[in-house]
Amino acid sequence: MTRRDDGSLGRRYWDLCVLYLVVAAQAALALRIGGRDWFSGDLLHFYVARGGLPNGAESLMEPHTGQWQLTLILIYVLLFKLIGLTTYVPVVALAVLVHVALVLVMHRLLLRWGSGRASALVAALVLAYGVGSAARAVEAPLALTLPLLLGAISLLVLGRRGHDARSTVVAGALLLVGVTVSLVGVVAGVWVGVVAQSKGGRHALRVVALPAVALLAWGAWWGWRASGIVAPGTDVAQVAEVAARLMVAPFDDRTGGWLGVPVVVLVVVLAALYRGLERPLLVHATTAGVVAAVLHAVLMALTTVPGGVDPAMLARWRCVALVLLVPGLALVLDALGALAVAHLGGRQRRSATVLAGVALGLLALLAGLGQHQWALDAPGAGAVARTHLAGTMLATSTGEEMLTDAVPGSTIRGDDLRRLSDPALGSELPVLLPSEQDRIEAESNYFVAVTDAQLELATPTDVFSNGFVPEVEGRPGCHTHAVTSDRPTVVLTSFIGAGFRFRGGAGAVSTRLSRPDEDRRTDPIEWPASPDEWTSVATTAQLAELAVTFAGSGDYEFCFAD
Repeated sequence: MTRRDDGSLGRRYWDLCVLYLVVAAQAALALRIGGRDWFSGDLLHFYVARGGLPNGAESLMEPHTGQWQLTLILIYVLLFKLIGLTTYVPVVALAVLVHVALVLVMHRLLLRWGSGRASALVAALVLAYGVGSAARAVEAPLALTLPLLLGAISLLVLGRRGHDARSTVVAGALLLVGVTVSLVGVVAGVWVGVVAQSKGGRHALRVVALPAVALLAWGAWWGWRASGIVAPGTDVAQVAEVAARLMVAPFDDRTGGWLGVPVVVLVVVLAALYRGLERPLLVHATTAGVVAAVLHAVLMALTTVPGGVDPAMLARWRCVALVLLVPGLALVLDALGALAVAHLGGRQRRSATVLAGVALGLLALLAGLGQHQWALDAPGAGAVARTHLAGTMLATSTGEEMLTDAVPGSTIRGDDLRRLSDPALGSELPVLLPSEQDRIEAESNYFVAVTDAQLELATPTDVFSNGFVPEVEGRPGCHTHAVTSDRPTVVLTSFIGAGFRFRGGAGAVSTRLSRPDEDRRTDPIEWPASPDEWTSVATTAQLAELAVTFAGSGDYEFCFAD
C-alpha cells in the first residue's frame, strides 16, 4: 500500500518535482556567476546620491531616468546600510530570489488559467532558463523582475478570491508598489487590468485606480522629466521596427531568426481558435500578456530610438517580454499536446513524451552552459567599475582632475567614482589594490575630454602629428592645416596636462591614452564632434601621451595656449 501511495504521490507531483529541481539548479548557477560581479551604473549612483553616502544630492522621490523608483532605491539603500559596497552577493541573492518566485508564481497562474501540467511546466522552464535568466546577468534586474512579480501575485490573489473587494484592494496595493520600482510597474498594471477586465470594465478600473492615481500625483508634484522619451523627430517606423524586434526577441534567437512577428501572431491565433472553448481563461491571459508586451515594447523603443538602439538594452528588456508572453507559449504547447493526443496512439505518445523530455533536458543543459560561458567571456560592468574606481583612486591621489562624467555609451559616472575614491570610505568598499594599468584605464575614460565647452587648456610638453600639412607642432596661437590621409592624428605629450582647440570637418574623433615608457596604453574611445564648430580636447593625465584621431577631411584649424 505504501509503495502504491508513494507512486501515486510521485505521479501527482512529478511536474513540481522537475520544476523545483531545475529552478534550484539555475538559482545556484546564477549565484555562482553573479556573486563574482560588483556594483556599477545606477547602483553606484544610488549609493552616492540617494542615501548610501551622507549629504546625497538627490531626493528619494526625484525621478531617475524619468521613472519613479522609490521602492527600488529604498531596497538598495537598506542593503548599502548593511553591507556598504563590500560584496555583491546579497544583491544577486535578492535578484535570484525574486526571479525564482516569479517563475513559481507564473507556473501556478498557468495551471489556474487552465494550462495542462506539461505545457505549464515547459513554459515555466523556458522562463527559468535562457532569456529569462538574463534578467540576472545584467545590472539592475530588480527594476525588471520585481514589478512583474508583484503583478503576477496580484493576479494570483484576484483569482483565488474571485476578484472580491478585499482581493481588489490587495492587488491595487501590490501594483502601487510596482509602479514605484520602475516603468515596468506601469506595464504590469496594464497586464493585470486587462486580465481583470474579464469581470467588467469597472472592476478593472478599481484594480488599477490606486497605482494610477498615485503615479499621476507623483508626476504632477515632482514633474515628468523622462529624458529621451518621444523626442522631437523620433522616427515612427524605426520605433515600430525596434518594438517588433523586442516582441520576438525571447524566441527569435532560439529559432535561427525565422520566428518573426507574423509567425508568432499566426501560431498564437491558431492555438487560441483551437483551444478557445476549452481554455477560455488561458486565451484571455494570453491576450492580456500580448497587450502588455506590446505596450512595453513601444515604451522601450521610444526610450531607445532617440539615443540610438543599444543591443545590450534590448537583450535586457526581452526577459520582460518573455514573462508577458509565457501564457501564449503555454497555450501553443497545450494545443500541440491536444493534437498529439488526438492523432497519436498510446505507444507513439509515450515515445514522443520520452523524446520531448530528452530534448528539454538537453536544452536546459545547453542553456546553463551557455550562461556560464557568457559570464566567462564577457566580464560584467561591475568588473569595469572596480577597475575604474581603483584607477580613479590612484589618479586623484596625484592631484589629477576629472574632466568627464561619462564617456559615450558608459553607464558608470565619473562623479560617483570621484566621491567613492575618498580615503575615508575605505571600510565601505572591498579591498582594492590599484595598478598603473587601472590608473590609465580610468584616466582614458574620465581624465580626458572632447567637448564643445570651454576648457582651461594646459600647454603640451611636445606635439607631433601625421596626416597634416604643414605638420601640427603645437605653436602658440591658431594655425590652419590640410588633411593628407584618411586617419590624421595629433599626439600630445602631457607633463601635468595638455590640450588644444580645433575646428574642421570631423563628425567624430577618437582618443587613446598611453605611457610608452611603461608600455601601457588603452583602447581608443570615440567621441562625437560638431563639424566646423570649435571643439576642445584636453587631458589632465600626468606623464602621458594623448593621441587624437580625426574622422573627416578638409582643412583644420588648431589653437594652442601660449
